[in-house]
Amino acid sequence: MYIELLFAAQPTWIDICLICCGTICAAGAGVPFPLMGVLFGQLIDSFNGATCAADSQAAVVDPFQYEAAINDKVIKTVWIGVIALVLIYGHLTCWNIISQRLAQRLRTRYVSALLRQSPEFFDTQGSSGQVSSRLQEDVTAVQAGTSEKVGNILTTISFFITVFIIAFTQQPRLAGILICMLPAFLMSGILGGRYLSKYVTRQSEAAAKASSIASEALSHVNIVQAFGAGPRLEARFSAHMARARKFATTKAAIAAVQTGLLYFIAYSGNALAFWQGSLRIADSVANNGDGASVGQIYAIVYLLVDACVMLGGIAPTLPFL
Repeated sequence: MYIELLFAAQPTWIDICLICCGTICAAGAGVPFPLMGVLFGQLIDSFNGATCAADSQAAVVDPFQYEAAINDKVIKTVWIGVIALVLIYGHLTCWNIISQRLAQRLRTRYVSALLRQSPEFFDTQGSSGQVSSRLQEDVTAVQAGTSEKVGNILTTISFFITVFIIAFTQQPRLAGILICMLPAFLMSGILGGRYLSKYVTRQSEAAAKASSIASEALSHVNIVQAFGAGPRLEARFSAHMARARKFATTKAAIAAVQTGLLYFIAYSGNALAFWQGSLRIADSVANNGDGASVGQIYAIVYLLVDACVMLGGIAPTLPFL
Protein backbone atom coordinates (compact mmCIF):
# COMPACT_ATOMS: atom_id res chain seq x y z
CA MET A 1 0.00 0.00 0.00
CA TYR A 2 0.94 3.63 -0.42
CA ILE A 3 1.35 4.28 3.32
CA GLU A 4 3.75 1.34 3.55
CA LEU A 5 5.81 2.92 0.75
CA LEU A 6 6.26 6.11 2.80
CA PHE A 7 7.69 4.10 5.69
CA ALA A 8 9.75 1.73 3.52
CA ALA A 9 13.48 1.04 3.85
CA GLN A 10 13.77 1.56 7.61
CA PRO A 11 12.83 5.24 8.16
CA THR A 12 14.29 7.13 11.11
CA TRP A 13 12.45 9.25 13.63
CA ILE A 14 13.29 12.29 11.50
CA ASP A 15 11.35 10.80 8.57
CA ILE A 16 8.37 10.02 10.80
CA CYS A 17 8.35 13.57 12.20
CA LEU A 18 8.56 15.02 8.69
CA ILE A 19 5.62 12.89 7.53
CA CYS A 20 3.50 13.93 10.53
CA CYS A 21 4.41 17.61 10.17
CA GLY A 22 3.84 17.58 6.39
CA THR A 23 0.45 15.88 6.79
CA ILE A 24 -0.75 18.34 9.45
CA CYS A 25 0.43 21.37 7.46
CA ALA A 26 -1.12 20.03 4.24
CA ALA A 27 -4.46 19.38 5.93
CA GLY A 28 -4.41 22.83 7.51
CA ALA A 29 -3.44 24.52 4.24
CA GLY A 30 -6.81 23.66 2.72
CA VAL A 31 -8.78 25.65 5.31
CA PRO A 32 -7.60 29.29 4.79
CA PHE A 33 -8.74 29.61 1.16
CA PRO A 34 -12.44 28.76 1.85
CA LEU A 35 -12.38 31.21 4.76
CA MET A 36 -10.88 33.81 2.45
CA GLY A 37 -13.70 33.12 -0.01
CA VAL A 38 -16.27 33.75 2.72
CA LEU A 39 -14.57 37.03 3.63
CA PHE A 40 -14.44 37.95 -0.05
CA GLY A 41 -18.21 37.44 -0.28
CA GLN A 42 -18.71 39.65 2.75
CA LEU A 43 -16.52 42.30 1.15
CA ILE A 44 -18.70 42.20 -1.96
CA ASP A 45 -21.78 42.74 0.22
CA SER A 46 -20.09 45.66 1.96
CA PHE A 47 -19.04 47.24 -1.34
CA ASN A 48 -22.51 46.67 -2.74
CA GLY A 49 -24.11 48.23 0.34
CA ALA A 50 -21.81 51.26 0.20
CA THR A 51 -22.52 51.74 -3.52
CA CYS A 52 -26.28 51.51 -3.01
CA ALA A 53 -26.05 53.98 -0.12
CA ALA A 54 -24.04 56.41 -2.25
CA ASP A 55 -26.57 56.15 -5.11
CA SER A 56 -29.54 56.55 -2.81
CA GLN A 57 -31.56 59.70 -3.45
CA ALA A 58 -32.67 59.94 0.14
CA ALA A 59 -29.07 60.21 1.39
CA VAL A 60 -30.19 58.93 4.76
CA VAL A 61 -27.46 56.30 5.02
CA ASP A 62 -23.85 57.40 5.22
CA PRO A 63 -21.83 55.26 2.76
CA PHE A 64 -18.68 55.74 4.83
CA GLN A 65 -20.13 53.74 7.71
CA TYR A 66 -19.06 50.62 5.80
CA GLU A 67 -15.40 51.66 5.88
CA ALA A 68 -14.62 50.15 9.28
CA ALA A 69 -16.25 46.83 8.37
CA ILE A 70 -14.38 46.71 5.04
CA ASN A 71 -11.04 47.49 6.69
CA ASP A 72 -11.63 44.77 9.29
CA LYS A 73 -12.29 42.18 6.60
CA VAL A 74 -9.22 43.29 4.64
CA ILE A 75 -7.01 42.85 7.71
CA LYS A 76 -8.48 39.38 8.34
CA THR A 77 -7.79 38.48 4.72
CA VAL A 78 -4.15 39.49 5.11
CA TRP A 79 -3.79 37.36 8.24
CA ILE A 80 -5.38 34.38 6.51
CA GLY A 81 -2.91 34.85 3.63
CA VAL A 82 0.02 34.85 6.05
CA ILE A 83 -1.22 31.66 7.73
CA ALA A 84 -1.71 30.01 4.32
CA LEU A 85 1.83 31.00 3.33
CA VAL A 86 3.30 29.36 6.43
CA LEU A 87 1.24 26.17 6.05
CA ILE A 88 1.92 25.78 2.32
CA TYR A 89 5.63 26.42 2.76
CA GLY A 90 5.69 23.90 5.61
CA HIS A 91 4.03 21.02 3.79
CA LEU A 92 5.91 21.59 0.51
CA THR A 93 9.25 21.63 2.33
CA CYS A 94 8.44 18.56 4.41
CA TRP A 95 7.22 16.43 1.51
CA ASN A 96 10.13 17.39 -0.72
CA ILE A 97 12.59 16.36 2.00
CA ILE A 98 10.63 13.15 2.59
CA SER A 99 10.82 12.18 -1.09
CA GLN A 100 14.55 12.89 -1.25
CA ARG A 101 15.31 10.85 1.86
CA LEU A 102 13.08 7.97 0.73
CA ALA A 103 14.74 7.88 -2.71
CA GLN A 104 18.18 7.79 -1.10
CA ARG A 105 17.20 4.90 1.16
CA LEU A 106 15.69 2.95 -1.73
CA ARG A 107 18.77 3.46 -3.90
CA THR A 108 21.01 2.22 -1.11
CA ARG A 109 18.87 -0.87 -0.50
CA TYR A 110 18.56 -1.54 -4.25
CA VAL A 111 22.30 -1.39 -4.92
CA SER A 112 23.02 -3.50 -1.83
CA ALA A 113 20.55 -6.13 -3.04
CA LEU A 114 22.11 -6.15 -6.52
CA LEU A 115 25.62 -6.64 -5.14
CA ARG A 116 24.43 -9.69 -3.21
CA GLN A 117 23.06 -11.42 -6.33
CA SER A 118 24.85 -14.23 -8.13
CA PRO A 119 26.12 -13.78 -11.72
CA GLU A 120 23.25 -15.93 -13.02
CA PHE A 121 20.78 -13.26 -11.92
CA PHE A 122 22.21 -10.70 -14.34
CA ASP A 123 22.19 -13.23 -17.18
CA THR A 124 18.40 -13.51 -16.84
CA GLN A 125 17.84 -9.73 -16.92
CA GLY A 126 18.67 -9.34 -20.60
CA SER A 127 21.28 -6.59 -20.20
CA SER A 128 23.05 -4.63 -17.52
CA GLY A 129 21.77 -1.41 -19.06
CA GLN A 130 18.22 -2.46 -18.31
CA VAL A 131 19.04 -3.02 -14.64
CA SER A 132 20.62 0.41 -14.30
CA SER A 133 17.83 2.15 -16.23
CA ARG A 134 15.20 0.50 -14.03
CA LEU A 135 17.09 1.72 -10.96
CA GLN A 136 16.89 5.30 -12.19
CA GLU A 137 13.34 5.15 -13.54
CA ASP A 138 11.73 3.30 -10.64
CA VAL A 139 13.34 5.38 -7.92
CA THR A 140 12.53 8.57 -9.82
CA ALA A 141 8.89 7.46 -10.09
CA VAL A 142 8.76 6.75 -6.35
CA GLN A 143 10.34 10.12 -5.62
CA ALA A 144 7.82 11.90 -7.85
CA GLY A 145 4.93 10.07 -6.19
CA THR A 146 6.02 10.94 -2.65
CA SER A 147 7.04 14.57 -3.17
CA GLU A 148 4.93 17.74 -2.88
CA LYS A 149 2.13 16.03 -4.84
CA VAL A 150 1.10 14.23 -1.64
CA GLY A 151 0.80 17.53 0.21
CA ASN A 152 -1.17 19.04 -2.67
CA ILE A 153 -3.59 16.10 -2.64
CA LEU A 154 -4.14 16.40 1.12
CA THR A 155 -4.60 20.16 0.77
CA THR A 156 -7.16 19.67 -2.01
CA ILE A 157 -9.15 17.14 0.02
CA SER A 158 -9.10 19.46 3.04
CA PHE A 159 -10.15 22.36 0.81
CA PHE A 160 -13.01 20.30 -0.63
CA ILE A 161 -14.34 19.22 2.78
CA THR A 162 -14.13 22.75 4.20
CA VAL A 163 -15.91 24.24 1.18
CA PHE A 164 -18.82 21.83 1.39
CA ILE A 165 -19.18 22.36 5.14
CA ILE A 166 -19.40 26.12 4.55
CA ALA A 167 -21.73 25.74 1.55
CA PHE A 168 -24.19 23.39 3.26
CA THR A 169 -24.14 25.59 6.36
CA GLN A 170 -24.95 28.83 4.52
CA GLN A 171 -26.88 27.75 1.39
CA PRO A 172 -27.78 24.03 1.60
CA ARG A 173 -30.20 24.13 -1.37
CA LEU A 174 -27.67 25.71 -3.73
CA ALA A 175 -24.93 23.38 -2.48
CA GLY A 176 -27.17 20.37 -3.09
CA ILE A 177 -27.79 21.51 -6.68
CA LEU A 178 -24.12 22.14 -7.44
CA ILE A 179 -22.95 18.83 -5.99
CA CYS A 180 -23.99 17.25 -9.31
CA MET A 181 -20.71 18.57 -10.75
CA LEU A 182 -18.70 16.30 -8.47
CA PRO A 183 -19.51 12.95 -10.18
CA ALA A 184 -18.85 14.51 -13.59
CA PHE A 185 -15.42 15.77 -12.54
CA LEU A 186 -14.54 12.49 -10.82
CA MET A 187 -15.57 10.36 -13.80
CA SER A 188 -13.65 12.58 -16.21
CA GLY A 189 -10.55 12.58 -14.01
CA ILE A 190 -10.57 8.86 -13.18
CA LEU A 191 -11.24 7.63 -16.72
CA GLY A 192 -8.78 10.07 -18.25
CA GLY A 193 -6.15 9.21 -15.67
CA ARG A 194 -6.59 5.48 -16.24
CA TYR A 195 -5.97 5.76 -19.97
CA LEU A 196 -3.15 8.25 -19.45
CA SER A 197 -1.34 5.93 -17.03
CA LYS A 198 -1.85 3.03 -19.45
CA TYR A 199 -0.16 4.80 -22.35
CA VAL A 200 2.51 6.36 -20.13
CA THR A 201 3.49 2.86 -19.01
CA ARG A 202 3.62 1.59 -22.59
CA GLN A 203 5.68 4.59 -23.68
CA SER A 204 8.13 4.09 -20.82
CA GLU A 205 8.52 0.39 -21.61
CA ALA A 206 9.20 1.06 -25.30
CA ALA A 207 11.67 3.85 -24.48
CA ALA A 208 13.43 1.63 -21.92
CA LYS A 209 13.89 -1.14 -24.49
CA ALA A 210 15.29 1.35 -27.01
CA SER A 211 17.58 2.83 -24.36
CA SER A 212 18.84 -0.63 -23.45
CA ILE A 213 19.68 -1.43 -27.08
CA ALA A 214 21.52 1.87 -27.51
CA SER A 215 23.41 1.46 -24.25
CA GLU A 216 24.56 -2.06 -25.08
CA ALA A 217 25.52 -1.12 -28.64
CA LEU A 218 27.61 1.84 -27.48
CA SER A 219 29.23 -0.23 -24.73
CA HIS A 220 30.28 -2.92 -27.21
CA VAL A 221 30.75 -0.82 -30.32
CA ASN A 222 33.79 -2.81 -31.43
CA ILE A 223 31.84 -6.08 -31.52
CA VAL A 224 28.94 -4.40 -33.28
CA GLN A 225 31.26 -3.10 -36.01
CA ALA A 226 33.09 -6.42 -36.33
CA PHE A 227 29.91 -8.43 -36.96
CA GLY A 228 28.14 -5.71 -38.96
CA ALA A 229 25.21 -5.65 -36.54
CA GLY A 230 24.74 -1.88 -36.75
CA PRO A 231 21.82 -1.85 -39.24
CA ARG A 232 19.94 -4.57 -37.38
CA LEU A 233 20.35 -2.83 -34.03
CA GLU A 234 19.38 0.48 -35.59
CA ALA A 235 16.21 -1.08 -37.01
CA ARG A 236 15.25 -2.53 -33.64
CA PHE A 237 16.00 0.80 -31.93
CA SER A 238 13.88 2.69 -34.48
CA ALA A 239 10.99 0.25 -34.07
CA HIS A 240 10.91 0.72 -30.30
CA MET A 241 11.17 4.51 -30.62
CA ALA A 242 8.34 4.53 -33.19
CA ARG A 243 6.13 2.65 -30.72
CA ALA A 244 7.10 5.10 -27.99
CA ARG A 245 6.18 8.04 -30.26
CA LYS A 246 2.83 6.44 -31.09
CA PHE A 247 2.00 5.95 -27.40
CA ALA A 248 3.13 9.51 -26.60
CA THR A 249 0.87 10.94 -29.32
CA THR A 250 -2.11 8.97 -28.01
CA LYS A 251 -1.33 10.11 -24.48
CA ALA A 252 -1.27 13.76 -25.57
CA ALA A 253 -4.61 13.39 -27.36
CA ILE A 254 -6.23 11.85 -24.26
CA ALA A 255 -4.82 14.61 -22.06
CA ALA A 256 -6.20 17.27 -24.43
CA VAL A 257 -9.69 15.71 -24.43
CA GLN A 258 -9.63 15.38 -20.65
CA THR A 259 -8.61 19.02 -20.16
CA GLY A 260 -11.29 20.25 -22.57
CA LEU A 261 -13.93 18.16 -20.81
CA LEU A 262 -12.91 19.50 -17.41
CA TYR A 263 -13.29 23.10 -18.62
CA PHE A 264 -16.64 22.28 -20.26
CA ILE A 265 -17.98 20.85 -17.01
CA ALA A 266 -16.60 23.82 -15.05
CA TYR A 267 -18.21 26.44 -17.32
CA SER A 268 -21.48 24.52 -17.42
CA GLY A 269 -21.41 24.35 -13.64
CA ASN A 270 -20.83 28.10 -13.49
CA ALA A 271 -23.85 28.69 -15.71
CA LEU A 272 -26.05 26.46 -13.54
CA ALA A 273 -24.70 28.01 -10.35
CA PHE A 274 -25.30 31.63 -11.32
CA TRP A 275 -28.75 30.82 -12.69
CA GLN A 276 -29.80 29.19 -9.43
CA GLY A 277 -28.01 31.90 -7.45
CA SER A 278 -29.98 34.61 -9.24
CA LEU A 279 -33.19 32.83 -8.23
CA ARG A 280 -32.05 32.76 -4.60
CA ILE A 281 -31.26 36.50 -4.72
CA ALA A 282 -34.64 37.24 -6.32
CA ASP A 283 -36.35 35.33 -3.52
CA SER A 284 -34.31 37.30 -1.01
CA VAL A 285 -35.37 40.62 -2.56
CA ALA A 286 -39.00 39.49 -2.57
CA ASN A 287 -38.69 38.75 1.15
CA ASN A 288 -37.19 42.17 1.91
CA GLY A 289 -33.60 40.95 2.18
CA ASP A 290 -34.36 37.88 4.26
CA GLY A 291 -32.24 35.20 2.57
CA ALA A 292 -29.21 35.02 0.32
CA SER A 293 -27.01 37.99 -0.48
CA VAL A 294 -25.01 38.71 -3.62
CA GLY A 295 -21.65 38.19 -1.92
CA GLN A 296 -22.77 34.97 -0.25
CA ILE A 297 -24.00 33.45 -3.51
CA TYR A 298 -20.88 34.51 -5.39
CA ALA A 299 -18.54 33.13 -2.71
CA ILE A 300 -20.32 29.77 -2.52
CA VAL A 301 -20.46 29.37 -6.31
CA TYR A 302 -16.82 30.32 -6.67
CA LEU A 303 -15.68 27.95 -3.90
CA LEU A 304 -17.83 25.00 -5.00
CA VAL A 305 -16.79 25.16 -8.64
CA ASP A 306 -13.14 25.61 -7.67
CA ALA A 307 -13.33 22.68 -5.23
CA CYS A 308 -14.87 20.36 -7.85
CA VAL A 309 -12.26 21.37 -10.44
CA MET A 310 -9.41 20.71 -8.00
CA LEU A 311 -10.85 17.38 -6.87
CA GLY A 312 -11.35 16.32 -10.49
CA GLY A 313 -7.73 17.18 -11.19
CA ILE A 314 -6.43 14.85 -8.47
CA ALA A 315 -9.03 12.13 -9.06
CA PRO A 316 -6.64 9.89 -11.09
CA THR A 317 -4.24 9.67 -8.14
CA LEU A 318 -6.82 8.94 -5.42
CA PRO A 319 -7.16 5.15 -6.08
CA PHE A 320 -3.41 4.70 -5.50
CA LEU A 321 -3.40 6.24 -1.99
